[in-house]
Amino acid sequence: MTFPTAAFPADVPELGDGDVRLRAHCETDLPALVEQCLDPETLAWTTIPAGYGEEEGRSFLSVLVPQGWRTGAERTFAVEATRPDGTRGYAGSVALRDKGDGRAAVGFVSHPALRGRGVMSTALGLLLDHAFDDLGLETVIWWAMRGNWASRKVAWRCGFTFGGTVRRWLAEHGDYQDAWVATVHRDDPRQPRGPWWSLPRLEAERVTVRPLVAADDPRIVEAANDPTLQRWMPSFPAPYTAQHATEFRALVDDAAAAGAAFSWAIADAKTDLLLGAVAVPRRTDTSAEIGYWLHPEARGHGYVRDAVDAVVAHVFAPRDHGGIGALRAYVRVDELNRDSLAVAYACGFEMAGTERAGLVRRDGTFADMLVLERVNPLIDF
Repeated sequence: MTFPTAAFPADVPELGDGDVRLRAHCETDLPALVEQCLDPETLAWTTIPAGYGEEEGRSFLSVLVPQGWRTGAERTFAVEATRPDGTRGYAGSVALRDKGDGRAAVGFVSHPALRGRGVMSTALGLLLDHAFDDLGLETVIWWAMRGNWASRKVAWRCGFTFGGTVRRWLAEHGDYQDAWVATVHRDDPRQPRGPWWSLPRLEAERVTVRPLVAADDPRIVEAANDPTLQRWMPSFPAPYTAQHATEFRALVDDAAAAGAAFSWAIADAKTDLLLGAVAVPRRTDTSAEIGYWLHPEARGHGYVRDAVDAVVAHVFAPRDHGGIGALRAYVRVDELNRDSLAVAYACGFEMAGTERAGLVRRDGTFADMLVLERVNPLIDF
């Protein structure tokens, strides 16, 4: 079966003159389109239905895409690029959905063979140039289901300003999902608005300081429900559930991407078993706070000292060497938490002062917080 020639719009512009081009869809895109729509990552983050086949692909190419162009409601381009095997062909789709008054929403989906190669970032940049320079649009908005980091990074590379998380906004997968939103204006530079912070693996002799993963959740729940941790961490919900652990990891990823805060797992260097966590919960251009907690089974072995030393080294390392470049690292310890205070002293922190009534304990009493600090030895004051 072939498509009617009239199904494909004749007035779709071709954009780009390098390896990545935007063009009209064509019949030969069908096999790759179906592959893309059967990919688990595509299904996880889009409204494409499971079991997508040739029939659905033909309808998309011969009915939905042409209709969008004819009405102006949605301008959808095929992305063409060189594949890893050297051949050229379909690499994904990008679309502008008209929202009226000089505004549009952007959507994009990549074929799995082309992911991680910068193709979609280039394609989105071409689409934005067309939107602002040729169509005269003012603002383009991007939406994605919370957790779709690949899509968020593409938007970041193209100059979108991240606007935060909208609770239960996207109607996908049979429910309302939390959504990320970002916008770019015609006068905005089409380049990242700030650094994209990632969490490196930090190796110590007995522990690895690494990003948190879903497999850590049961150990996080065990630790967070420990009476000692509940006493000294009043911000922890009680009881602490698996859902809390999942939400905690999501908040960690959000904060790290924005460069606002960083949290790592402390894991056994041999088994990768979660032993605790170490974090930079607050940072400024000059200072970084360090926080830490341990699973009850891991206490008394010096693991947290090893982890804190590794994080402090990362905090002090210059930015051009992958670090944070802070001048000062400090810890805030409840005056009654002698074990945590001992860790701080063991890691070379020195008393700097007292923050009066710096914390409300779980029992409602106020805690004076002891502030201890280390100064970056790499900085010549």
